[in-house]
Amino acid sequence: MSGTSTKQNDHVPHLEGQPGETSNIDENLLLERLNPIDDASYQDDRGCMEGTRKHIIDHIIEWATRSSSQETSPESSNVDGMLWVYGMPGIGKSAIAHSVCRLLHESKQLGGSFFCRRDDSARSESKSVLSTLIYRLAAAFGPYREQVVDALRNDPHLASGELFSSTLQSLKTHPLRTLVLVADALDECGEPATHRQLLGGLLKACQHNQWLKVIVISRPEHDIQSFFNANGIIGRDLGEDDHSRTDIRHFAKVRMQMVADEKHVSQDPEPWVGERRLGHIVNRTGGLFIFVETLSQYLMKFKNPKPHLDRLLEGPSEEASVELHKLYLAAIESRVDSEEAESRLISRLVIGVAPHRALCDKSIAALSGLKLDVVSSWVDDLGSLIYRDPTIKEGIRVRHISILEYLTGRFCPLDFRVDVKQADVELSLCSLQTMMKELRFNICGLESSYLANSEIDDLSERIQANVSDILHYSCLHWSSHLCSNTEPANKYVCELLDMFLRGEHLLYWLEILSVMGEVPAAVEALRRIIACSRKFDDGIVTLAKDVLRFVLAFITPISTSAPHIYISALPFTPSESSLWNTACKSFPKLMRVSEGQMTKWPNFADLWKGHTASITDIAYSPDGLNVVSGSYDNTLRIWDVTTGSPVGEPLKGHTDYVTSVAYSPDGRNIISGSCDYTIRIWDTATGTPIGEPLTGHLRAVVSVAYSPDSRSIVSSSDDRTIQIWDAATGAPVGNPLKGHARAVTCVAYSPDSLNIVSGSHDKTLRIWDAKTGAPVGEPLKGHTHIVSSVAYSPDGRNITSGSWDRMIRIWDAATGVIIGEPLQGHTKSIESVAYSPDGRNIVSGSWDNTIRMWDAATGTPFGEPLTGHIEDVTCVSYSPDGRNIVSGSLDKTIRIWDAATGKPIAEPVMEYTKDFTSVAYSPDGLNVVSGSLDKTLRIWDAKTGAPVSEPLKGHTNIVSSVAYSPDGRNIASGSNDRTIRIWNAATGTQVGEPLTGHTDDVESVAYSPDGLKILSKSFDKTVRIWDAVTGALIGKFLEQHTDRVSSVTYSPDSQCILSGSYDGTLQMWDAATRLPIGEPLNAHRQVTNVVYSPDGRNAISTSFGNMIIWDTATGTPVDEPLLEHTDGVKSVAYSPDGRNFVSASYDTIRIWDAATRTLIDGPLKGHTKNIISVAYSPDCRQIVSSSWDYTIRFWDARDMQNNDRAVSSGFLKHPLQNLEDILVDSSAPNAISRAIVNPKSMDSEGWVRCDDGILLWVPEDCRYGVTSQEIMIIPNEARKRCVRLDLSDFKYGSSWTDVYQGM
Repeated sequence: MSGTSTKQNDHVPHLEGQPGETSNIDENLLLERLNPIDDASYQDDRGCMEGTRKHIIDHIIEWATRSSSQETSPESSNVDGMLWVYGMPGIGKSAIAHSVCRLLHESKQLGGSFFCRRDDSARSESKSVLSTLIYRLAAAFGPYREQVVDALRNDPHLASGELFSSTLQSLKTHPLRTLVLVADALDECGEPATHRQLLGGLLKACQHNQWLKVIVISRPEHDIQSFFNANGIIGRDLGEDDHSRTDIRHFAKVRMQMVADEKHVSQDPEPWVGERRLGHIVNRTGGLFIFVETLSQYLMKFKNPKPHLDRLLEGPSEEASVELHKLYLAAIESRVDSEEAESRLISRLVIGVAPHRALCDKSIAALSGLKLDVVSSWVDDLGSLIYRDPTIKEGIRVRHISILEYLTGRFCPLDFRVDVKQADVELSLCSLQTMMKELRFNICGLESSYLANSEIDDLSERIQANVSDILHYSCLHWSSHLCSNTEPANKYVCELLDMFLRGEHLLYWLEILSVMGEVPAAVEALRRIIACSRKFDDGIVTLAKDVLRFVLAFITPISTSAPHIYISALPFTPSESSLWNTACKSFPKLMRVSEGQMTKWPNFADLWKGHTASITDIAYSPDGLNVVSGSYDNTLRIWDVTTGSPVGEPLKGHTDYVTSVAYSPDGRNIISGSCDYTIRIWDTATGTPIGEPLTGHLRAVVSVAYSPDSRSIVSSSDDRTIQIWDAATGAPVGNPLKGHARAVTCVAYSPDSLNIVSGSHDKTLRIWDAKTGAPVGEPLKGHTHIVSSVAYSPDGRNITSGSWDRMIRIWDAATGVIIGEPLQGHTKSIESVAYSPDGRNIVSGSWDNTIRMWDAATGTPFGEPLTGHIEDVTCVSYSPDGRNIVSGSLDKTIRIWDAATGKPIAEPVMEYTKDFTSVAYSPDGLNVVSGSLDKTLRIWDAKTGAPVSEPLKGHTNIVSSVAYSPDGRNIASGSNDRTIRIWNAATGTQVGEPLTGHTDDVESVAYSPDGLKILSKSFDKTVRIWDAVTGALIGKFLEQHTDRVSSVTYSPDSQCILSGSYDGTLQMWDAATRLPIGEPLNAHRQVTNVVYSPDGRNAISTSFGNMIIWDTATGTPVDEPLLEHTDGVKSVAYSPDGRNFVSASYDTIRIWDAATRTLIDGPLKGHTKNIISVAYSPDCRQIVSSSWDYTIRFWDARDMQNNDRAVSSGFLKHPLQNLEDILVDSSAPNAISRAIVNPKSMDSEGWVRCDDGILLWVPEDCRYGVTSQEIMIIPNEARKRCVRLDLSDFKYGSSWTDVYQGM
């Protein structure tokens, strides 16, 4: 019915309300956010031949342009504003659609159009349809455009479905004429589930906007037909058009005359195609216009078409599809030698690439290794079936999708049938070979690393000039071909893939994807390799996992700027990764991470971090590659199972707790229930909500589930009801299911989607007919408390339930009878139960913080309880392959367990949730001891931050103070339990009995420098001295102060004791006689801390806001008070060499020169709550501090003295104004080997910028460490480790290419 010209119609008229001038900013916003498909709109010259299809076109136009109030006849119309036109392949649907669009365009009533096409990756993507239609409608109607622009500005990540509905709903001005949206060939776009979603959104828009109509044209596929039938929409069947035969006859007559004129066919002695022949042709079409179109193209290939036409018309006519297939076969046989291997190879490549992107003759020749003229001749010979599309660089395409279906289907003879599986094998090999051959460093010749890809004006031209078409194709689609089936790959392909993943070509591949803006394709490619683990050996899968972690960890620099793959991503790559091993050889001139570089990628348990509140529910994706979690923080998160990293940003939309999550069976969508009374549907690829929230429940939605057939969603609520929803449209199906007497806590579908089981606060389960909503049988009774979780066995025969009665029960799904005895073992309420995929096991999670696995047949537990969570386990789920179990907890963590052994896949990072009260170094500097509010002491490795032993337990209240004995053998601790305890530092065991005598909390303990005595002070206003060996109290108490003693310490020679009190005085005592020496020293309103200098000549006292240094011989202040602290000074300590002292107040630390009493450094910031204690290491190299923020922090004392020195340009031999904010350690051999970045120079995404542009990028887990002077934090946390940069070989800006020194 039409030719193959591709003249595109992109102009849409301005209608009433449209501004005369369009803002370029608005247009750019629409293009960026909506990403409309340009070549999906109608084309002027692709419509019906003049004089054909007039009746049906007129009817459609009449319906489309008639206002809703005028519609009276129900025949072939839809009062809701949607019309469905359908017909078999080749009947001329698309030609009608083009004609209708042209006429609507001429009458200024075309709101937008989208022509789907299966062999076009952009036009076969369902999510592109609505976004393109929104863009076209915005261009057609100004006020709607303004609404769309405003909505996208307010929420850039708004999903197209929600954007469409919300902007239409908020529209105050309506167009004077009806606007029509046209979607053609919907069956060639997306899947049944996405069809229903799209159609549901369009239908809802029509129902609520009388000025908007939609025409949908497609094949009568079951899912599409079911949608329209269910919504009472009467479609128009083109096969029943009374004028069809007349139209085809006219079309055939004109086309045959065109052949006769072109080929100069003789009309003597009778017309070449007279009435008789014309009738034969029409009979064989079976109503398919594509038959006539293909026939005319076929006959054009012959100098004398007469005998070829006669041969085709021999014998009786058969059904339309058979006749069409015979014509296709004739076209192939007349031009292609079935024995010719070259022709078969070309066929496979052309058809094989079709689902992704059609390639031109030259590209097919390059991929196949054939000569260009061979490929071109093949294309020319099959011109009746294929053509070169000028809109996609002359890509070779079939003229009709039925041709593609024929060539790959069972009706095509084996001699000519395209083996798609073989095609994928060949294309995967060709693609890998192409990448290994053509990929190279800096392929686009980028001169500077200062610019982001988006800032390079001629980047598109550079790509076109340097990236061949086949390299472009190979980089995007190699994994799709490679993983199209699960059969083991051949040895050569595996070797090639191993070489690619292991070598520097992998980085060049990422470079091309970066400049093309296609980095997400890398993630998908690598996930495919991992998902097809049975296809490859373990080594390849391990490599793919390593690369995937690299891409996910550094997706920001990789996506932003290609040079930063090398200068920003590689330096932070773990040193034992395969990529780093490659980089070391080929890229020696990189910035280095001199301290804090990870050796391995973080373990599972080091990750899975993101939720800021308890995790409520969790579910695996059907392919097992991802996990989704819901949380009390009102968000969902998607996680990559391989890496434990979050995929994208949190899914935001709910306004209250997310209570339940579930994947759709095809993995494309996620549903969530919330305490905001709504259910939301999310697109898993984009993380955006689909359509508007599902509303109807009157209280919190506590459970949601997809039906296994993907058609429905079920939800349960605290409002005591269950609701079934149409998964495509979000509309409620029927009335709420009522029967439970209290809140319905959980719901689940049976595997056949026919039934639903529910559990409730009323202690019962109920089974429901999923179609009618009627209850099936009586309630299932047996539990004695709330039923919290239910699940069907995979075979649908049984149901398992968990309850707050601490029991699990198994029920016969058909009879409702309890099977066997309850499964008992949990000591608290059970929150979640799930069957393993093979149905053999059951897993349960409980408020007793454990997970248990049970034999589903016998009901007996196997293995020990899975322990590790420190709070209630709220959710458990098996992976689709049954190998792992995932659990979520109120402790905000997600854990993965080996289902066979019950062991965690990785141990979690230790979390410490109690304040530290005191900290002290061991005399050898190897360990640090801390006291805590949790009543324990802990000993830590001062180098690694790891705990040396189990906590030291014995105190019955807060441990307020700790001290090592001078020989390091023992530790003394004071506690609010009014005792002092002595511990063996090596074994952690208590030495002797507790030292008792104080009548109130013990605040401080200290050893005498000779190690013979222990000094303690208490809230009872006394200071006591104890024999360190026997624990006996020595003599009388030191009682002089009129308020409680705040601090007490020995002089370095053990001869004197100095005490400070909240009465504002200091008092010196004779340690032997325990008598006061001189009068009290009055200096402060309150004394908070006292400390002797190492030589004993001075002492420091601290108070709220100041410090005083005293001459211990005269008892007079050495100088004026030090006033730099603005809050109370909690702790002070001298360095062992006496040169410096450190002070701590609230959340800052300051370092002082002891001789000059001037500030050396500070405030040092890092702690987020009160700092309670500070101390120097014995070698004076480090300072340790403890705080109520649950951390102990270590600081490099060597960095403090010259921290104000900035890196000058001379150090790097380049002008480097941007590094004025980078601090260094001047004592290092190379002045820039330990750089610390000023946090003010780094933006929120981790970019360090300079006047010329972007300098470098720092990953999130290093941003704290590279901007902080802390060298370690306890508890250990990867994100808070010390990171230092070596900029000695840092190449950047115009010299960035010097990073590469390939062979």
